[in-house]
Amino acid sequence: MAEQRTVSSKRMSGRPRGTLTLVCGRLPAADAQAASACDERSARLGDVERHVAAHGGWTITSGPDEFTLAFTGTVAGLRCALDIQDDFGSKLGLGIGVHAGEVGFDRAVTRTGAAAGAARIAAYAANGETLASTLVRELAEDADPEICFSESRECEPGAAGSVGGAHAVTRAAPGPVAPIRVVIADDSAIVRDGLAAVLSAAGLTVAAVAGDPDRLISAVNSTRPDIAIVDIRMPPTHTDEGLVAAERLRAEYPRVGILVLSQHAEPALAARLLEAAPDGRVGYLLKDRVSELAILIEALNRIEAGETVLDPQVSDRMIQRRARHNDLDELTPRELEVLRLLAEGRSNRAIADTLVVTLKTLEGHISQIFLKLGLREAADEHRRVAAVLAYLHQTS
Repeated sequence: MAEQRTVSSKRMSGRPRGTLTLVCGRLPAADAQAASACDERSARLGDVERHVAAHGGWTITSGPDEFTLAFTGTVAGLRCALDIQDDFGSKLGLGIGVHAGEVGFDRAVTRTGAAAGAARIAAYAANGETLASTLVRELAEDADPEICFSESRECEPGAAGSVGGAHAVTRAAPGPVAPIRVVIADDSAIVRDGLAAVLSAAGLTVAAVAGDPDRLISAVNSTRPDIAIVDIRMPPTHTDEGLVAAERLRAEYPRVGILVLSQHAEPALAARLLEAAPDGRVGYLLKDRVSELAILIEALNRIEAGETVLDPQVSDRMIQRRARHNDLDELTPRELEVLRLLAEGRSNRAIADTLVVTLKTLEGHISQIFLKLGLREAADEHRRVAAVLAYLHQTS
């Protein structure tokens, strides 16, 4: 094993002590891979820092063949491990082990305690696999429904030591939380038929398809779907006919959710849509996202649950426009990040999990945002999101 170096994703003074979740990653022997693969894995291991920072962790050791990470939260450590595997780990044959326990940064963390247990589990993991100790499973099993654990494996002597067995960690398969009935409106037969096939295969019910706004209104009237998926540009002029139809649907059928698809990020049109639906059950996504089934299914599930969904590219552009007018100068970088997630319609819990902060801390950020922007905070989550977007749109 090549010599490791010790680095940190946070300042030394910010390192935690006590009970931590340790994540150890190990790559297969370098001589078993082609030269091009070796170059790629060296480059990709540099991306570990990005994932660690995103989940609020620390990089304790990092080398050409392995790394050790630390997290104060078990779920944050597991999410980071899975994100690394999704990004590049599975392709490179990375084995990851996760364990939890008492760790102090004033001693050799890679040779003792929880770090040693995580390293032993990583050695037992197959290429591209993430394994966790029984303790980690007990700490996190009910904390995140998107993280799944297999039954305990019989570990070989010395492979996992006293960590209590090993459990494969995976993400829950994407799928609707309940059967959803949709109507699809797009003037392209290829797009609407392809989308219908994909959604049907994912377990949704496609109640009808339409090629123009009039047929869309008729289909919604006759089938009363849960959600209407609408292309923003439809015949006859291919400007905003889809959006006009969506606004009409919201006025006439307020219980029908709406997901508008657009080829380009158009903040003004997105704001128009959300202003027509201040109570949620509406979304605006770029068509590029449709090719990623998990993102599309998540958006439909959130709309069905009453939430507001806004494509990140759109919310980013809205905030950037306002920033150019120097109206957001009083917001801190973290408050700007919270504002972007608010504009996407995320719940407080989802934002807190994304930023790895407590709900109390997040609520403090939100209060400061509304205070600094001169916006009155509404009790309803979606009215609050609509107020933020309306404010951004009015001076964009």
